[in-house]
Amino acid sequence: MTVGDAAERIVVDASVALAWVLPGESSDTALGLRNLAIEESLILLCPPTFWYEVANALWVAVRRERLSYDGAQRALDALRNFVFESHDADAAACLSLATEYRLAVYDAAYIVLAMDSTAPLWTLDGQMAVSARNMGIRVGPSQEG
Repeated sequence: MTVGDAAERIVVDASVALAWVLPGESSDTALGLRNLAIEESLILLCPPTFWYEVANALWVAVRRERLSYDGAQRALDALRNFVFESHDADAAACLSLATEYRLAVYDAAYIVLAMDSTAPLWTLDGQMAVSARNMGIRVGPSQEG
């Protein structure tokens, strides 16, 4: 994946964003993407459900005692420091894509957003990545695309 000018837009799913802030979830690749987002001042695109997915995952981490409530709040605040733009994805397109590729509709929203914006998709979700690649979408964090 090639990153160009500072105004480049990237669709980021919750799995990648959570790997930036959850203890034990990070990988060198995910952290490299985080650093790239910071260094290149990338505009990160997400569907509106992104923040609910992130908050839910943080709540699960608190419930499982992997993270304190204060830690979860700090993680959420850290993600809010990035420049995320929330964009709606057409619900009918999401339903169609979810049905065709056996995805959750909220996962399909990331792919629809990537298609509509012609932006690459950053995800750690294997099924979402395969589906997006099959549609010709550039996908990270792998070396492909």
